Amino acid sequence: MPLPLPTPARHCPRCGAAFASPAAGARCTTEGCGYAWYPDPKVAVGVVAERDGRILLVRRNHEPALGHWAFPSGFVDAGEVLTDAGKRETREEAGIDVHIDRLLGVWSAADDPVVFVAYAGTLASGEPVAGDEAIEVAFFDATALPPLAFEHDHEVIDAWRATRGDTLTAARPISLLQQRGIEAEVLVPLIRRLESELGVERAHAIARETIEAIARQQGRDVADALGRADLPGFAHVKDSWGGAGGDLAIETLRQDGERLDFNVVGCRFAEMYRRMGATDLGFLLSCSRDFALSEGYSPALHLDRTQTIMQGYNYCDFRYRLAQTTPVREDAGGGEAVPPTQ
Repeated sequence: MPLPLPTPARHCPRCGAAFASPAAGARCTTEGCGYAWYPDPKVAVGVVAERDGRILLVRRNHEPALGHWAFPSGFVDAGEVLTDAGKRETREEAGIDVHIDRLLGVWSAADDPVVFVAYAGTLASGEPVAGDEAIEVAFFDATALPPLAFEHDHEVIDAWRATRGDTLTAARPISLLQQRGIEAEVLVPLIRRLESELGVERAHAIARETIEAIARQQGRDVADALGRADLPGFAHVKDSWGGAGGDLAIETLRQDGERLDFNVVGCRFAEMYRRMGATDLGFLLSCSRDFALSEGYSPALHLDRTQTIMQGYNYCDFRYRLAQTTPVREDAGGGEAVPPTQ
């Protein structure tokens, strides 16, 4: 959300005389005054700060974009050098020092008075700590960033990748939806063949065991990459599922250190499997991963879910919690609660 444009000036700030017509920029015509008044744009600076290929983001605790993830950023003070402002904002918001490496670019828009200058930086040693202007701070893998706060942020990331000069930055990573589509092109024909050779029940059991083993390992990998296995950390993973284009429409009901409750009310994954003629396999190839993923991320993280869009319901009900009780899981046949497959 851009800041409002400056209000046109009606009176001269020096002598108080009324301008002949209100204007965004004007010169006083009063004899002996002649003051030129212009509403200068406001300059902000941000830093794509990394450590070992992981990018530091802060979750904003103020408008605009309250609650969204962004780079450490803020307005430049009068007389302040741009790179010094980037270092200051990183220190204030994330409690850690950064070395400014290179300029990434300058962004502006016709309807926004803020000019945004972005730098790439390398973080000093130590762990970040959320400052007064951040709800929390976290590292994210550069290939799995959550939805970012501002429209130009993805262009900033593209510029960071283009100037980093290694294989990680060669291209924008594919979305989870695209990844599932590529996998389905291979797995759907394979499972169909197994169905004809072994029967539907046995074929699906083999596929489910294999897919859940992969998902369980992915959960462990995520926890290792984040360096944490708590519920707020898992919420970062959830934020990346829908991709920048809204592949999942998510309504968050509760998100704190004890619970993560949300409904998925729109699912392009289900639409994709339907277009492929594999509606009956969509739950197996996609939804069945969720329990194993959370188990791999942390044995104490439990998911309760009783219905999914893939099964024909209007929404999916995800309820994550830290607990020691048996999770509630729907089966592929229509929502009956059964223990998860081990």
